[in-house]
Amino acid sequence: MLAEGNTLPGSGWKSGQQAQNVGSASAKVVMTAYEQNGTSHDCGEKTVAAGASATFLTDADCSTVSAGFIGSAVLSADQAIAAIVNVNNRGTGAAAGQYQGTDGADVADTISFPLVKNNHSGRTTTFYVQNASTSPNNIEATFNVNGTYSKTYNNVPANAMVIINPSDAGVPAGQGQVGSLEVKGTQPLAGSSLEHQTTAAVGQNLQASKAFVAADGATDVYCPLYRNAHTKKNQTTGAQVQNVTNSAVTVKFTVNAGGNTYGPYERTIDPGKSETFYAPELTNPTIPAGTVGSATIESTGNVVAVVNDAGTDNGVQRKTTYACFGGGGTTVNVPLAKEFAGGNTTGIQVQNVGNADTKVTLEYKATTGPSIKIQSTAMVAPGQSVTAYGVSSASPEWQVLSSSGSMAGTVNGVVITADEPVVAIANESSAAPNPSGQDTKNYEGFNQ
Repeated sequence: MLAEGNTLPGSGWKSGQQAQNVGSASAKVVMTAYEQNGTSHDCGEKTVAAGASATFLTDADCSTVSAGFIGSAVLSADQAIAAIVNVNNRGTGAAAGQYQGTDGADVADTISFPLVKNNHSGRTTTFYVQNASTSPNNIEATFNVNGTYSKTYNNVPANAMVIINPSDAGVPAGQGQVGSLEVKGTQPLAGSSLEHQTTAAVGQNLQASKAFVAADGATDVYCPLYRNAHTKKNQTTGAQVQNVTNSAVTVKFTVNAGGNTYGPYERTIDPGKSETFYAPELTNPTIPAGTVGSATIESTGNVVAVVNDAGTDNGVQRKTTYACFGGGGTTVNVPLAKEFAGGNTTGIQVQNVGNADTKVTLEYKATTGPSIKIQSTAMVAPGQSVTAYGVSSASPEWQVLSSSGSMAGTVNGVVITADEPVVAIANESSAAPNPSGQDTKNYEGFNQ
């Protein structure tokens, strides 16, 4: 969790945490923030109905933190919850990023990040690694960026975090300095990454993602959104695939779009290293401009992957990142989906990762107000994806199963169900009535 941090370009950085109750009864959700020295701050308690969500704003709800605070947080509840973090500099700029919070059952003493940049094309990745235990933690970060570079952080307090920059470990800066990162602790860890402009008076964009643990690695990995020169914003995707085994693996990368298949594009990846699959550079066959679909990764050993998606809006470059999935569920929870709230709306991209065609059902439940349940009008084939966007307006891709009022202007928690395993991402961008040029941002849905 990040608020008003001084590691990002410019000023005005803050964070909000969105917690969704994925249990069966009303939940009491509590947030506690931690300074890097381990000092804790009470951020209050909120009651959340089943399926709904609530927002904790660090600068508003954590009343005892000082200006310039940068630290970590723990959300706890008496029902199962899922949470995301939204980092932005709204007020000074339009940059924003979202990432998935780490469930307490998913922490591990080794975490991985497939993509590191150190002033490559003017962009750098900063990492935030949290001690996810009640004991002091010794943390070692090892970068694999055209060589191996390491740095150790000793006696990190319980629930506190450290900020890890490539340059701190001696990674050279400049064009071509791209690679991956592995972090090990003597106690369990959680982590996130923020890719940003290396230097800027005002940060214009931000890319956020979670860390991966060993359980996230898989031989079949799914990326719900992959595109090439899509829309007038020229939205284009690159996927970074990391080998998390101890031997070389062969990776086959396939794009599925509108019933068409492109690939597979094949690469060999050495242990701990990563490879980029950038849409405009993939050939035999070439992916046509305007393509939007999903991607499937098949490997001879376990891999993890992130997707970077970039475009231009109002003359400004917008970028976002999400983590691909090593498997799905027949229920997926999405803690935050906006319907033109404050000028932004959320598109949800759902990919069928099962073995048979399926219909997909989405139930939106506003924080206060109406709900709506919609279902895809067509079957979604294995490997293919479907997009729910602007559910407050009629769409031929979806039929309304039930509705208790207009969803326009609402903020929602969403529950996705299907007969086959699915995965989903939520992608928020600026839209009418206030096309502000706010940076796009997305995060991964939580599989059940």
